[in-house]
Amino acid sequence: MDIQTRTAKAQRLAKTIMDDLEALLSANISSEQSDASIAEALKQNVDKVTCFSDLHDCMDANTLGESEEIWEELTEDNGPEGDEKKVQLACDVLNEAQNIVDEWIKQGALRPTQRDNGQTPKMSSHREQNNG
Repeated sequence: MDIQTRTAKAQRLAKTIMDDLEALLSANISSEQSDASIAEALKQNVDKVTCFSDLHDCMDANTLGESEEIWEELTEDNGPEGDEKKVQLACDVLNEAQNIVDEWIKQGALRPTQRDNGQTPKMSSHREQNNG
């Protein structure tokens, strides 16, 4: 896989991770939904999230967005011994995506811009930050 394709995959993955985080923080998730406890933990700890690795305190951040799907796609047809090059490529793509999300978080994308009596915080969109 050439670097352009790898970068495109990482950027696509990063976007799905950002979208998941925004959805977890902004949506009213009912207690019956599987993500409800994750969303609640993230909402309660969002002020402490200053980088990607901080997300691990309230969830398995490695499963956000299409991380698992991308991993499966890139390591497809690996035998029991594995293909070291495929595994390394998959790691590189996931790490690149996580670095993009890390930068996005460090720029304040998850930081609430306003809190109104416990209502869901409003956030800057990653789309706005990339355009502005």
